[in-house]
Amino acid sequence: MRLLLTAIFFILPLSVLQAQQDTGSGMDFLNIAPSPHQLSISEATSATLTGSSAIYSNPALLVLEPKSSVEVNYTLWIADINNQSATANFLSEEYALGLGVYSSRSNDFEARERPGPSQGEFSISYLSVSGAAAYNFGPVSAGITGHFLREEVFQLRANGYAVSAGLAGEFLRERIRVGAVLQNLGEMEKLDQVATTLPSTLRAGISADLLEVTTPGANDLPILLSIHSEWIQPLEDLPSSDYTNNQENDDFLSIAMSANIADLIVLRGGKIFGPTDRPFSLGLELNIEPVRLNYAMVPFSTGFGMAHSIGIQYYY
Repeated sequence: MRLLLTAIFFILPLSVLQAQQDTGSGMDFLNIAPSPHQLSISEATSATLTGSSAIYSNPALLVLEPKSSVEVNYTLWIADINNQSATANFLSEEYALGLGVYSSRSNDFEARERPGPSQGEFSISYLSVSGAAAYNFGPVSAGITGHFLREEVFQLRANGYAVSAGLAGEFLRERIRVGAVLQNLGEMEKLDQVATTLPSTLRAGISADLLEVTTPGANDLPILLSIHSEWIQPLEDLPSSDYTNNQENDDFLSIAMSANIADLIVLRGGKIFGPTDRPFSLGLELNIEPVRLNYAMVPFSTGFGMAHSIGIQYYY
């Protein structure tokens, strides 16, 4: 993968680099959920409470959280790509404010303008610095996130902006939650001569607590089973992402299940239906109040290996 990317950027003419940026090959990290909680449910996140990382999935959910929180996450993506995020949610009775930093970086690419010895090494990095606000209007909440974006490829630099806006609502004593969000609407400056296309999407989902059971025996353990589903419609055709089908207007459906065991352990798993290279995900959460530890694994169907994500959340 590294040799392929090096060839794309430096052995081929500069026009190939421009063409790659024009198809949206850069900011695809915004299509990757920043937290293991979100990855473990196959990113069915527009109606699921996932903590302060909702600043990147659906900001309307920030005000529906039970407590304020901060979290730090790290994901080792395929091809040795490292994604890191840190987010915070400051909750009041009717509104919430959120802050977030999300970055993606890959190092040790060899720079060549012609066949022969390397002229050195370089990195490719992307950054989103974000602020969000959400307000509760009763059963329905609304939220908006503003992103400052930056991409760096070798000696090239470009900045940009994006906006995400969403709605969410809770019904039947908070057992059912629905949400919808428009993500990453904005633009980038030109990287050399061509601007990178942002991966804008429309998402709508539902989350529901289906069944609560108790294990038999002396040590009864309550188990809450929940379902999370989401419809995802890309608004831009990005053939260089991890979606294998390049046809325009391909949509996706994510369905996930979670089992909360006595508020101590949560098991999660999900599947994406659609032209994606990462159709499955699994995850685990350990709840040691006020701290939650999360892990997710995302296998790739193309032989590129598996992504791993870990994170820690603190609620107060």
